[in-house]
Amino acid sequence: MKICFLYGGQGSQKMGMGKDFYDNYPIFKDFYESINLHFDLKEYSFEKSDEEIAQTQYTQPIMVAFQIGITKILNEKNIFPSIVGGLSIGEYSAFYASNILTDKDAMKIAEKRGLAMAQNSKMKCKMMAIIGADETLVRNTCEEISEKGEYPVEISNLNCPGQIVIAGEENAVDEVVSVLKENGVRKALALKVSNAFHTSYMQSASEELEHIFKDIKFSKPIIPVGLNLDASIYSQDIYYEDKCKQIMVKQVKNTVHFGKELENIIKQDIDVFVEIGFSSVIKGFMKKVDPSKKVYEIYSVETLENFVKDMESL
Repeated sequence: MKICFLYGGQGSQKMGMGKDFYDNYPIFKDFYESINLHFDLKEYSFEKSDEEIAQTQYTQPIMVAFQIGITKILNEKNIFPSIVGGLSIGEYSAFYASNILTDKDAMKIAEKRGLAMAQNSKMKCKMMAIIGADETLVRNTCEEISEKGEYPVEISNLNCPGQIVIAGEENAVDEVVSVLKENGVRKALALKVSNAFHTSYMQSASEELEHIFKDIKFSKPIIPVGLNLDASIYSQDIYYEDKCKQIMVKQVKNTVHFGKELENIIKQDIDVFVEIGFSSVIKGFMKKVDPSKKVYEIYSVETLENFVKDMESL
């Protein structure tokens, strides 16, 4: 049986995340106890409000710690993926699962990336998910508003058919949304993030990542991993450390092609998909890409144990 682990991105965090795993699984607890960050991981993960953990400098390491911890539990139960993928910051959890990064280095990157992206922009930015719009219309509208204004608005995510995320300075994004609504687009949702991720606004964060990566080893993947940057599948056969690092330097400031990445992962004849994260975000994307695929969600002890029971019965 071929299993795919899919790791959620920023915006799918939730107050109290990981507390039940910490209380019930020693391997999860030991991992959390080994992590040293610029803030108390357990306090923020288990006690802080949704609003507090939505701040980028906290969200990214919280998400990666949670996802790696669950991966360790699954591996301990002899459940291993045949391929992995992650959305935005979730791609670093996928890199851990594929053996490109150690847990220590994945956490180091998540912490420093979160800080760099939080500090990157001096202006108020926002990200909006545009539902049911034509990509050409969205792209042309972003270019039109960008050309006549002071700040650019860009497509940051192509998540699935019918969902396009735009990002940029707050007022400029609102202007794009207004024009899109005049052209028949009915739905736009604000994301629970605090900056314009995966756009040119992240240039300095990209430069900071390039500096960080100089002291981190990127190993050959033992499990293929899907890439946000160009939706390709990365494996041992095409691995080059410097290329891998450059891909992740570019990933933070370029459009995420997650919908196409899911399509390419599906082509690998995967039997079971597992979303590690809250809010059914990737499950929702998968329904748009291929509604025939079953997606398990793991975000609590109960959901993990139900998944394990199902795997044992197959």
